[in-house]
Amino acid sequence: MDAATPHFKDVMPSFKRNLKSPRPAASLSPKPPETVAHFPEAPWKDAGGNKNVARVKPLNIAHRGFKAKYPENSMSAFTHAIKVGAQVLETDVHLSRDGEIVLSHDSTLQRCFGINKRIVDCDWQYLSSLRTKREPFEPLVRLDELLRFLSTPERKHIWLLLDIKLDNDAEIIMRAIARVLHSIPSEQKPWNERIILGCWTAEFLSICHIHLPAYPVCLISYSLVYARQFIQVPNIIFNLKLEALMGPGGAQFLIDAKNALHDVFAWTVNDESFMWWSLRHGLDGIVTDKPDVCRRVCDEWEDGSGCHRKAGYGDDFVDKVNKASAIGTIGDEDDGITVLQRVNILIIAVVLYVAGSVFATVHHADLTECTTC
Repeated sequence: MDAATPHFKDVMPSFKRNLKSPRPAASLSPKPPETVAHFPEAPWKDAGGNKNVARVKPLNIAHRGFKAKYPENSMSAFTHAIKVGAQVLETDVHLSRDGEIVLSHDSTLQRCFGINKRIVDCDWQYLSSLRTKREPFEPLVRLDELLRFLSTPERKHIWLLLDIKLDNDAEIIMRAIARVLHSIPSEQKPWNERIILGCWTAEFLSICHIHLPAYPVCLISYSLVYARQFIQVPNIIFNLKLEALMGPGGAQFLIDAKNALHDVFAWTVNDESFMWWSLRHGLDGIVTDKPDVCRRVCDEWEDGSGCHRKAGYGDDFVDKVNKASAIGTIGDEDDGITVLQRVNILIIAVVLYVAGSVFATVHHADLTECTTC
């Protein structure tokens, strides 16, 4: 890793600034049910601090590694993502037939490896022989390999966000993840201070809490309807599809999430104009296929060399978001988003609302599933 790569510890001061100031006034929303789990806070947060403070820049989260230039979820993608400044690696997990956790977004091998088989139907011995269709023809990676890669002292600042796919059996995959995490030591920091467990439903969140109660959790969703049900569950991080946040209801969701002291990430943010939108709307993490571009934009944001005004999380920020259009910008600033992009965002947001409402109906968020600690 080159000397220019920023360490995670370098962004910590921006997360902890003004932590001694009082919390903002409590939201008027009802308190969460007694039965809801109190998931642990991510280590960059302080339970007694003020979440409504200005931050320099969000986390640069490499989506499946440096996906824009290397085969997704490959060691090349992870290695180069770190080299260009990613602070968090996002990856996806599936189980092989013999119980190995492999890093793949899809449940099948067709798109990345050209093989018409499901991962769950294959043993690791066979899976390890495959190579990606995309150069430089990388092998499939297991979770334990990535953990060993991250356990070295020079990578102790790198975080990992695991996207635990819904097509896994929740109980089996969580037991397997716990087994691997317990078997690979992290010499610099414990894994629960470096790994976020990303789940799509209340069922998966509750099982995370059973098997890995010390680990911070993240709700991944494209549905604001579903995500809103978790606003009053303490310490959950939201990782939401960008177009949902930019569409109708997104601005109010951000306000409510910030009032409830939640971090909010957005996926997948590849256009520079959308990165600027994410920065000025106070997102805490940008999930991107282009961590090199994200680093440059965030650096411009931090040092003021960009043409965009910074926005904090205080009352002034909330007032501006309240007045903003759901797909517009804060104040009179321009993020460079074109009219065509805005129209596309609105169309996608409407589709997501419909699909998300169906998802929320099918996957009823029974918060009593998140049992108390």
